[in-house]
Amino acid sequence: MNYILMCGGDYKDFKTPKHLSKIKGEVLVERTIRLLKENGIKDIYISTSNPAFDYINIPKLKHTNTFTLEGDKTTGYWLDAFYPTNEEVCYIFGDVYFSHSAIKTIVEYQCKENTLFGNSVAKNEEHQNWGEPFAYKVVKPKEFRDGINKVKELYNQGKTIRNPIVWELYRYLHNLDINIQRITEDYVCIDDYTIDIDSPDRIEELNKEI
Repeated sequence: MNYILMCGGDYKDFKTPKHLSKIKGEVLVERTIRLLKENGIKDIYISTSNPAFDYINIPKLKHTNTFTLEGDKTTGYWLDAFYPTNEEVCYIFGDVYFSHSAIKTIVEYQCKENTLFGNSVAKNEEHQNWGEPFAYKVVKPKEFRDGINKVKELYNQGKTIRNPIVWELYRYLHNLDINIQRITEDYVCIDDYTIDIDSPDRIEELNKEI
């Protein structure tokens, strides 16, 4: 199985891509690569169109995500962040600070269905009512790709409340109401210090814990 670190996006609050932020003396995405390798993973890729990642000595999947956010207006599709592939793959969110045990859980988990990994309660006020996704392990790639296309179609028809992200895809794949948040089977909870880096303040908080 290939492991793809999703490192796209344009983050106005960061001077450099937040995936390249240094936390506790180590660049975030380099830490994730190290943890994956320590758990026996060799087929690691970075999905990005940003040349800032070129110095990292693993293969790059040049991928342009047309999604943009300006105020409350969006263009393109957030779901295009998932690099298109017909192979089994584990998408790793590149802006997550992973614990050692979280990566071990993701690598060793034996999926029968496409499985989302994340915490049970988000650690930011905006998303307190649901978890934060960290990785998506895809063992049924056609079902996954078809799901992305269907959710984008529903968005174009005005049937989603917002520009769909991973949660809308997860709910569609599990035959849930696409606009009502629920965590059911095939969601693996990782409730430790693993956390999404959504602001420079989060980096400062983590560095203070040294």
